[in-house]
Amino acid sequence: MKKIKRYEKRSRQSALCVLFLFGMLISALSLGGIRLYALYIEHRLADCSKKIEAVGDKYAMLEEYYASLLSPSRIYGYAKSELNMVTASEVETIKLMSESYIGREIADSPPGSSGAVQRPGELSRTLVGTANAKD
Repeated sequence: MKKIKRYEKRSRQSALCVLFLFGMLISALSLGGIRLYALYIEHRLADCSKKIEAVGDKYAMLEEYYASLLSPSRIYGYAKSELNMVTASEVETIKLMSESYIGREIADSPPGSSGAVQRPGELSRTLVGTANAKD
């Protein structure tokens, strides 16, 4: 066998160094890619935040406009100018009997009169049933 000189020998150390450097290069590239992706996501987040703020400002403006449309003076002005409405000059008040008085009148009337409430017949009670406060 031919004797190999010391400087011509292939050692395992040089192969491990190359593998280590290659691994470091891949790690650095991966880290750089992740950093670029994080910057992209941060940019998108800032853009979304701007859009949300713009929509919030528009909502506040529309809410203020809506409140101004519902103001009594605006409604009065619109009714007067656009609908040609005028203030009523002859106002009359009609007073009706109170509910307690009407109920007493129906209860006091005789069973045959038109205002009295009559009990339903047997057939209608079986079809409809009776109302109960617990129902």
